Amino acid sequence: MRNSSKIIFIICSIMLISGICLRLALPSSTPLRLKQQPPTQSILLLPLDSRPVCSTMVQKLGTLAGLNVILPPKACLDNYRTPSDRQKLLQWLQTNQPLYNYSIISADNLLHGGLLAARMNTATPTEEDALLKQLQQFAPAKQQAIFSVIPRLLVSDQLLPDRWYQYQLMRYSQLADMVRITGSFALTQELRRTEAKIPAKVLDKYRSRYQHSDRFNMGLLKLATDDRRITFGQDDASPIGLPHASAVKLQSSIAAQKLQQQAQLTYGADEIASLLLVRYYLQQSNWQPKVYLHYASPKAESADMPYMAVCVGAALRNQLKLMGASEVSTPDSADLICYVNCGNDDFRPSAKQAQELQQMLDQDYKVALIDSSTNFEAEELLLPQLLANNVPINKLAAYAAWNTFSNSSGTALAQGLLFCGRLRQLQTAGADTERLAALFAANLNFTAERILEDYYYQKLVHPQLRQKLEAFGINSVELDSEDKTATEQYIQGKLSLQAYKLLHDNLGRTPFYQQNGQSYYLRDLSVGAKLPWARIFEVELQVWTDTGVKTE
Repeated sequence: MRNSSKIIFIICSIMLISGICLRLALPSSTPLRLKQQPPTQSILLLPLDSRPVCSTMVQKLGTLAGLNVILPPKACLDNYRTPSDRQKLLQWLQTNQPLYNYSIISADNLLHGGLLAARMNTATPTEEDALLKQLQQFAPAKQQAIFSVIPRLLVSDQLLPDRWYQYQLMRYSQLADMVRITGSFALTQELRRTEAKIPAKVLDKYRSRYQHSDRFNMGLLKLATDDRRITFGQDDASPIGLPHASAVKLQSSIAAQKLQQQAQLTYGADEIASLLLVRYYLQQSNWQPKVYLHYASPKAESADMPYMAVCVGAALRNQLKLMGASEVSTPDSADLICYVNCGNDDFRPSAKQAQELQQMLDQDYKVALIDSSTNFEAEELLLPQLLANNVPINKLAAYAAWNTFSNSSGTALAQGLLFCGRLRQLQTAGADTERLAALFAANLNFTAERILEDYYYQKLVHPQLRQKLEAFGINSVELDSEDKTATEQYIQGKLSLQAYKLLHDNLGRTPFYQQNGQSYYLRDLSVGAKLPWARIFEVELQVWTDTGVKTE
């Protein structure tokens, strides 16, 4: 019995080692250090806040396009509940803005100290007027893209006792907008009943958020010129409500003043800087890319996704217009195919959609995948099906799967268009194979980071991590330093394992670029993870890749 146990142990050990060796056996290639081209110019970015998706991610996108995106010193920016040092940010901008041809500026960061601080609405009318005057005085010969975000429908969780009346305030907001639109007597009566359930001070504070925002944004609109273009976003909105009423006012004012070329409204917040980066790049390149929108399911185009003011199709067309791209009706006429998945209770992607996307890649189309989930569940995403069906996702031009549709679409479109634009420039200039391979490798690095964050962390690791922390009585949105360190170590371990599996199961198994008999492979993929703030909602990743070449 003892001998048989030893034999079983030896057999199991051999099988385990064999399995590991098989997984380690990536296609052989000669290690190659691909040199990225230095940036051709620098631009300024004063981000919405310090979160990586609003700041360092825009820097990485800029690198793809040959643009060096310069951020303010980190010490000046916000840190979760601590707002940015607005005076130091303004001084930094006043000093540096005249030195560069293009600046992307968040008015909310200058006015409030970041997006979370903007939800608290602490700026006074005097401060608003002072900022408008300062923005007008910036170097007139330089191009500026200033953006401001309409407050979201829900009040901040940090506002007490306001958030105790969250449902009543949301209902009030929607009813007030419906009464404005319809003038319905029945809705008016329901609005009055809802008002009566909310303390007067809480209701007045809620209304004042939009009154202050409207006043400031109308003042900002007056600054719009050909060289100072204004963009208005919407933070976590809905089709009906006071945020929608604010958006309608702005749209009407833009049209009345004939400022459609100088001012635009869009339907997101975190992704706005990325969209404005692409707009500048396309203008400098004198290129209007063509995009074909392909929906994974027939109902996806008209779907209303969570936290969105408009349907999926309207949001996409809005972002294309903002960037300066155009929609086309056939994939063969497109520079980029945008494959749009919107998983929900009625539609979950299957092998059929994986095969469909595989066929697009086989035809050498450049495909950006927007992988969205109504219920924020992994099963509603297309990526698991791509992995299960061995679709070479290292050939994707872009990938994004944020928790909000406009964030995902803006990121995927930005990456895809910058990659295609840069590829077009290099090919026109007659770049050699290795230089082109370096661009493909850099783009794959960005794609791998998005997959590790949007899919593995947000959809797989994050839900389990939150449950574990709650089981130990730890507040996942208020980590102390010791818990934050331990949590980061847990995340690092989980994502390192996932990066290893992603490399050996998919990214490293096929060449990510082939030209002139040379095949370029991903040989290694590693990740560094930490929490930018004392909560687990977002993670800051740094991805490193090694490449190799093989002569076929």
